[in-house]
Amino acid sequence: MLAYHYSRGDVFEKASRYLKLSGSKAARNHSIWEAYSFYKEALATLHRLPETAENKKERLEVLVSMISPMRLLGYPEGSLGMLQEGEGLCKDLQDNRRLAFFYGSLSFYYTYRGNPLLGVKYSEEALEEGRKSQNMDLIVPIAVGLSASCAVSGQYDKLVAIVPGVVDLLEKTERQSDFFADPVNPYSYLCGFCGMSMGYLGNFEEGKIFLERGLRHAAQIDDLRTLGAVEFLYGVFFCVKGDWKPAVEHFQNSIKYSEKAKYLSFLAWSWAWSGHAYLYLGDPKTGRRCVEKGLKIQRDGGFEVFLPAYHWFLGDICLHLGDLKNARSFMEDALRLSQKNNEKWAEGFSWILLGRILGRMETAQIHKSEEYILRGIKIADELKLKPYYSQVRMFLGEFYLDTDQKEKAMENLKEAEVMFQEMGMDYWLARTKEAMQRL
Repeated sequence: MLAYHYSRGDVFEKASRYLKLSGSKAARNHSIWEAYSFYKEALATLHRLPETAENKKERLEVLVSMISPMRLLGYPEGSLGMLQEGEGLCKDLQDNRRLAFFYGSLSFYYTYRGNPLLGVKYSEEALEEGRKSQNMDLIVPIAVGLSASCAVSGQYDKLVAIVPGVVDLLEKTERQSDFFADPVNPYSYLCGFCGMSMGYLGNFEEGKIFLERGLRHAAQIDDLRTLGAVEFLYGVFFCVKGDWKPAVEHFQNSIKYSEKAKYLSFLAWSWAWSGHAYLYLGDPKTGRRCVEKGLKIQRDGGFEVFLPAYHWFLGDICLHLGDLKNARSFMEDALRLSQKNNEKWAEGFSWILLGRILGRMETAQIHKSEEYILRGIKIADELKLKPYYSQVRMFLGEFYLDTDQKEKAMENLKEAEVMFQEMGMDYWLARTKEAMQRL
């Protein structure tokens, strides 16, 4: 009320101060849209005052406060302009610490808006500058943004090469509990992303250690957003391994925490990935309901990142239900979106599943089916996604088995069997052995 009173009386300095305080109060109560609106009004009020050094500092303070609700809301319209304004103010005021924060936030923005490769480029250059100075306030926010961009674009090997060093620095400087103005605790977040990425690369033992570190610390600081994020990453890790029950448990935990914290992105993705896990637990109907619920949250939030995965999950569900027409339609959408959004990992999976669908249609397009699966395996190999590479070898073995090419079938199934045994992927190992018994 005081803010609006001062605003109507053209007392803009006091109006902006009370609007900012109202935004902070709303943020503490997890009223994210309300907080974002108050901060936005505070910024607009400051723009009505003369352009002084003090005014620039005040605007920068508001923009820093806006980052958290902005990200939690999936970067609403106008976010890019405000992030760029913050970047410009940091340069004007020579505030390198906060400049790094805006670099990390811009990396997140580009990732959420369907351009993770630009997000990687933006934060990689900034991270190199931060490393030269060994300044944690520069390094950590940029590493957080870079980890998200690398994960979305499928560059898990790059993420695993960078993040453990940052985690070690946080431990050496005893800054594990510092949030660095981020809405999620960077130490737990980076441990979670590193652990999940190691899973994608087939290093499940070490990946689990990082995820346990991240989850343990998130529980210690008892932060809802951090818990929601790390529980989701742990769930994905188990999905990649094929351990479906613990995957669902972690996704349910993430849904609980993310719902309380109004963390829309992780809420949406946890619903979708839990649907994927339910499919492989033998419950495709529950799986479909979960994926569709996640897709609705994502569409309402308006963010692009991971959008291909929903279509991939729904296509896989339709394939299991024998609805090949809709399965093909979903996978063609997944392929189009993954190419548009530069989500290379999703493109690989889309080619694979589209090939499997074509191979099962009445007018079986055998040559196209094989071609698409081989395209997918090439991408999985390029990205070093060992668990998915071995799965595609198994799918290829099944394909050759169905088309009476027994020699090729045995060759691919044996390769998959060895890799699954090495990685301890028991679900997929059992499925490979079933296929081999058919020979």
